[in-house]
Parts: sequence; structure tokens; C-alpha cells
Amino acid sequence: RIRLDEEGVPTRNYGGEYYYNPVLVAQHAMNLYGRHLSGEDTLSAFHAAIDRLLSLQDERGAFLYDFEWQYYLLDEPYEPGWVSGMAQGMALSALARAYHLTGDEAFLAAGERALDFLLTPVADGGVMDTMADLHPSLERYVIFEEYLAEPASYTLNGFMYTLLGVYDWSVVASSARAGTYFAAGVETLRNVLPYYDLGGFSAYDLGHITWGREPHIGVSYHSVHIYLLHALHHVTDDEVLAAYSETWASYVR
Repeated sequence: RIRLDEEGVPTRNYGGEYYYNPVLVAQHAMNLYGRHLSGEDTLSAFHAAIDRLLSLQDERGAFLYDFEWQYYLLDEPYEPGWVSGMAQGMALSALARAYHLTGDEAFLAAGERALDFLLTPVADGGVMDTMADLHPSLERYVIFEEYLAEPASYTLNGFMYTLLGVYDWSVVASSARAGTYFAAGVETLRNVLPYYDLGGFSAYDLGHITWGREPHIGVSYHSVHIYLLHALHHVTDDEVLAAYSETWASYVR
């Protein structure tokens, strides 16, 4: 399902055609950066991946998915050009590494545009929402949506990946704005984690509450949730995140 282009950047097969997925390209770039830190000669490939990632960013700062995608809660698929908070967050992580490595102001500008779009409310065409669809009393809590739906479904792994991107940008770009929203997102996370706990497993999202469906359980995502909580605890020292990471690990130990 994966095919590399002439510069080694991965494309993925969707519906019989190969497309660049901004999340996949950002992950590829971060992998190459990590291998560079380990002493491998990957910088040329890293820059090729970053260049491709930037080609997927539009004038609003959004990183676009140029293929159709059927989200499981919706009757109609997303049309090409759809957006996601997870794409914004992972692109921020990749661009933070590019800026740290080079000091190139172009990467700083691209990251700031990415952050601008990330912080645009869903009502205005962006990907930042509140937890009000879970309960009106939670309206002050912000979240970044991996998938846009009405009512909101609050995908957990996408939110946590996005938070790590906002954290990376707050540190590397010394962005007070990113730091403020990272703290706000962590506050949301620590308060809504109980809704994802199914007593023996974690839910992929909160569609079982906001849509009244059966809980969506993705077996592989349970481990992703644990590792993301571990990573976020590592940079925050938040004991609530550590407690849920340990509890969810204990369910499958």
C-alpha cells in the first residue's frame, strides 16, 4: 500500500491511486531526523520529505489530504482537500525539527501558519473545537479534532499527537501562543480521559456518547494511547496522564 517517490518520500494507495498523506510524510521526516541524530546520513532525505510536506500546505496554513476518505461515522465521504488537527500537529513536529536543524526562517513562517490554522475554530473552517458536544458544562475545554463531524466525535489518538506537535513548536520556536494552547489542551485531556475508559480497554473516540453508537474499539490504538500518554507525561509531569497510562497498560498486561 506504500510506494516511495523518486526522492524516497512515501505515498499511499487510496482507492487505487497513490497520494501524499501529510501525516505519513511528517512521520517519515521525523523518522529520518531521529536516524540523523543516531549518526545515519539521512539529512538529504529529511529535507526532501520536508519540502514535500510544505507542498501540501495551502495559503491558510492547512495541510491538505488530496484524496477522498470515508469516515466511519458519516454517510458521505470527505471530499479531497479535507483537513485534520492531527495533520497540523504532526507537521508542526516535523517543521520544529527542520527549523531547529537549519534556523531557516521559511520553516518558522510555515509553522506559524500551521499553528494559525490549528487554532482556527471548527465553526470558522478550522480544526479547534470545544468539548461542548460531550456536555455543555465542558465548553471551556479546547480540543483539536482529527476528524470533523457534527456532533463532534473527539478522536483520542489524533488529539494527543496534535498536542505533542504544539508542544514541539512551543519549545523550538519559543512560541508563547503554542505554549498557552498546549497547557489548555493538556487540561482538557486530563479532565476527559475518564470518558474514554471502558473498564478494561480504551475507546478510540467518544462517538459512543456524542453519537449514541457502540464504543469504537481499535485494538492497536489502545497501545498507541498508552505510549502517547507516556510521552505527554514525560514533558508535563502530569500525574493524571501517568495514572491513565499505567491503568490502561494494566488492562492488557
